[in-house]
Amino acid sequence: SQIRSLVSWPRRPRPPRRPLRCPRAAACATLAAPGPMAQFNSELQTGAVAAIVSPFSKSERVFGLAVFEEGNRSFRICEYTEDSHASRSEALLLQIQPHTLCVALSDPEDTKRITRVAESCGVKLEEAKHAQVKQVDIEQDLLRLLADAAESGLGRHLEEQRRKQGMRALATVIGHFSLLAEPAHMASCTLGLYQLSSFMYMDKAAFAALTVLPRPEESVRSSTSVLGFLNRCRSPVGTRRLRQWLTQPLTDADEIAQRHDIVEAFTASEGLLRQIEGHLRKIPDLEWLASKLHRVPIPTKGAKATLEDLVSVYQSVAATEQMFAALQAYAGPHSEMLHKALTQKIGTCIADFRNFVALIRQTIDLEQAEQRQFCINRQFDATLGQLAAKRDGVHARMEVVRGTVEDALKIPARTNEKPVSLVECPDGQALRVTKKNQSTVQHYKGKPQFKILSIKKMECIFSTPDLDKLNKEYKAAADAYEQQSSELTAKVLKVSATYAAVVERLAEVLGSLDVLTAFARVVLIAPCRFCRPRIDPEGKVFEVDGAVHVLVAANSDKSFVANDVKMDKESSRLHIITGPNMGGKSTYIRSVALIALLNQIGCFVPCQRATLPVFDAVMCRVGASDMQLRGISTFMAEMLEASCILNTATARTLVVIDELGRGTSTSDGFGIAWAIARYLVKDKRCFTMFATHFHELAALQDSEEGVRNKHATAAVDAASGQLTFLYALADGAADQSYGAHVAELAGFPKHVTEVARRKAAEMEQNSGHAAAQPRA
Repeated sequence: SQIRSLVSWPRRPRPPRRPLRCPRAAACATLAAPGPMAQFNSELQTGAVAAIVSPFSKSERVFGLAVFEEGNRSFRICEYTEDSHASRSEALLLQIQPHTLCVALSDPEDTKRITRVAESCGVKLEEAKHAQVKQVDIEQDLLRLLADAAESGLGRHLEEQRRKQGMRALATVIGHFSLLAEPAHMASCTLGLYQLSSFMYMDKAAFAALTVLPRPEESVRSSTSVLGFLNRCRSPVGTRRLRQWLTQPLTDADEIAQRHDIVEAFTASEGLLRQIEGHLRKIPDLEWLASKLHRVPIPTKGAKATLEDLVSVYQSVAATEQMFAALQAYAGPHSEMLHKALTQKIGTCIADFRNFVALIRQTIDLEQAEQRQFCINRQFDATLGQLAAKRDGVHARMEVVRGTVEDALKIPARTNEKPVSLVECPDGQALRVTKKNQSTVQHYKGKPQFKILSIKKMECIFSTPDLDKLNKEYKAAADAYEQQSSELTAKVLKVSATYAAVVERLAEVLGSLDVLTAFARVVLIAPCRFCRPRIDPEGKVFEVDGAVHVLVAANSDKSFVANDVKMDKESSRLHIITGPNMGGKSTYIRSVALIALLNQIGCFVPCQRATLPVFDAVMCRVGASDMQLRGISTFMAEMLEASCILNTATARTLVVIDELGRGTSTSDGFGIAWAIARYLVKDKRCFTMFATHFHELAALQDSEEGVRNKHATAAVDAASGQLTFLYALADGAADQSYGAHVAELAGFPKHVTEVARRKAAEMEQNSGHAAAQPRA
């Protein structure tokens, strides 16, 4: 009844310094080394499972997806049109990153494709268990699972029920993973749509090209990946939320601007930023604690909350109150947005925790908790206090026996340690002397009589008749105390379990706060300037002054040469970039794509000034990813990724292509590159950066509107013939490739490079640039 009555970093930022630049373009290639993605990581990901189903007719291509997140017991479903490369399924798996995916696909070819996709994304794949799926009565099962079904049945989920393939996928998830067998799921789940259009599309080629996530062997704080570079989060929920934001970039300009506002507010007030960071360090994994609290009243094998967990939540609330006070006092730039997006939500959570805080203060001994002893406060319950007093009284009498024995043995005390001490033993308490006093105990002939229990290398353990009697009394008193304490603990945990939903809400808002403060900290300590981008609502202008590839800058001690981007939807939407190997072309186009990604997760961008569209997708054809490991040639890998771009890109897509067509003959490669570039600029009309060694491709500027030529600059010393890369982009096409010069830098024998120059000159003379130009 008493329980029921209670329920009704700090371091200064470094000054901006010159951007950094690796002297060789190979540094960027190292950052984007291809390979399979890391397997499921609980530090970064939620424990989600998913299902993908296809229509029974092979001619229909509308697939269904359902995902269930164990932590917050949420179902989300969607439908999407899949292509012949399973590219949309790949993008969804990268966004959701479940640890297991089950599939029910009618076409064996689709099964093969999605199996390869799941493997490359680090997701375990299983065939759906048809026997279990057939037993699913989706309507009746949802009535048992959903928290809001008791009030309105499935009336609130009419929109979800219209997605037939999505509902099939939902039935597959429920049946295959036996979700009805877990009591903790009953009447506690939520159901909603997964809004595909809310997030920017990125496939694995884009993830690899931009080095978004760390490789399996890398730390989540290593600056060799975007996640590691941005990860200045102080809490587990913050790190997990950062990964989610990186894999789900926003497409709503207002939401992006809201995040920018908050980052700008924290950047402008470093004192506030330091306060928030200090308190966020005290926040444990609230999502895990909420899950344990939810299981308390349910007969389940899953981990349940303990008194220690309750103290952790209590301490989190105390830290949150400190953050709330600091945020509430802020009156600088964007204070209204900060208060609306964060402060008000935090204040609501604190208000909802008021009775919980009173409960913990009254029922748990917080002084003992500071010593890592988690127990019920004996003053909370009269009976518990009496049992504790009785137990302590018996222990005091044991101490009297110890003193009597010590006086009888007359062992001199040479240090602060007592000559005779009480220690734990299987039967309760026993007496202990050091090894050198063992003979004194063994040869003692007076009273009390001693019973030797054990002789060890460094000590002698013994007892007396009086101590044996007291051990029986102590055990009875301790058992009674533990029984009463266990009953009270169960009641406290049961009441506290009702706050699981509040803990989940607190985890949500503190996770977002942690990521936004991490973005602000990056702005202050980054090795190059970060600025707030301006968003072009019409999506016609794409301009960046002083673009820097921040991962290259962060991992090199050499100065970085920043470059500008000037693109317009009508006059210059396709940039053809030529120049020598190692001249900085790949670094340049990746830096531009990375700036687009950082903008749409709500972070500032590494440049002096930027005006950016909101892209619906970033698509890359850079390198051959990991397809060679699956027996796919370099050229076929290029063609598969290019085909995906051509079939998926829209007018709002950013396309980045590097060295397309190099895996086949020069004439075929050039023809394919020309056709793809022409299709992107003329039909798709999307912003495209096309780096190539086909200098003849520059002629496209004369035949198509919207094409501009750029080239990476280099200089050759007239006297020595030494090549120097300038890394600066200039207008126009490159006049030569400098391939022989790069070969000399690589250590080729001089006579080999001389032959190479002679043969190249002969080919130039015989063919000429004009002969290679295809007709539109």
